[in-house]
Amino acid sequence: MKYLKEVRTMLLTACLVVLLMNILTAIIQPWRPFLLVGLVVSTVGWFWYGRATRL
Repeated sequence: MKYLKEVRTMLLTACLVVLLMNILTAIIQPWRPFLLVGLVVSTVGWFWYGRATRL
């Protein structure tokens, strides 16, 4: 029965995560382009910073 309880906990956690993701995407929806640009800029900047400091 312990196995069933673990599976139930896992399913519950998965449902909660999906719910949170849906809520977050609903909140973030209008700001998505800004977030994508920021992510790309920070990734590229971090990459170049790593390149510069290694040289």
